[in-house]
Amino acid sequence: MSKKPYNPLMKIFFLGPEGTNSDLAARNIFKEGTDFTPLPSIEDIFEKVAMSHSYYGVIPFENSYQGVINSSLNCLIDYDLKILKEFNFSVSHNLCSMNENYDLTAIKKITSHPQVFGQCTNWIRENIPDAEKIVATSTAEAASQAVEDNNLFCIANSYAIKIYNLHTHLENIQDSNDNKTRFLVIGKNIEEKSDENKTSVMINIADKPGSLMSILQPFTELNINMTRIETRPSRNNEYLHTFFIDFEGYYEDEVVVKLLELLEEMSEELRIIGSYSVLN
Repeated sequence: MSKKPYNPLMKIFFLGPEGTNSDLAARNIFKEGTDFTPLPSIEDIFEKVAMSHSYYGVIPFENSYQGVINSSLNCLIDYDLKILKEFNFSVSHNLCSMNENYDLTAIKKITSHPQVFGQCTNWIRENIPDAEKIVATSTAEAASQAVEDNNLFCIANSYAIKIYNLHTHLENIQDSNDNKTRFLVIGKNIEEKSDENKTSVMINIADKPGSLMSILQPFTELNINMTRIETRPSRNNEYLHTFFIDFEGYYEDEVVVKLLELLEEMSEELRIIGSYSVLN
């Protein structure tokens, strides 16, 4: 996997605080020495990246276990920014605390992000069903809270555990061994074609019978693999439906150009959200 080259003006914004999965994903994508800056929300990341061509954002977009992250999808629709890269990050959740030793049956309080609780539902139900769940804004915040309270256990990644000097009691307690989060790099301009590419588009079409079938047909006719589709009512017009579609190929490929022409003919609005490399 090739990382983004160092640029002295480059800043990378991620969903903070330091030690989140977004932080760890950003450091896997970009070279060390880059200016990594945490921000409190996905909306803040989009606002910052919109300010400069040297600013990039790393956002969580979709979890294999719990689906799309709505705030990320909404911001991709609302902001005139592009997806530049895709990075699929294998998520490992670990039980940890400030204690060197622990008794699983004695745990009364546990903290983590709501998405993490959702990804560890079965483990929690089977092992600590009566423990109070304390919601944190991130796994990094959960780790920092555990530092202050020996009776508080947390679920966090290995990077947060290292930062906050916690003790790992159990590893990989997530319900699925194939638990991955799809991260996206956002910026202002589409980058060059690479060996493996995806394109993402936003389409607004009239809310009427057969509208979905009409936009699916060109993919079949042109033998283009659609990798995901999301639909929701338009945020700007109650008579339109917005479709967010990912498919294989680069936006300048001959067959993709043909696809975009067909989709544009049948839509009220068509916008390329990104045409980007898949890093792994």
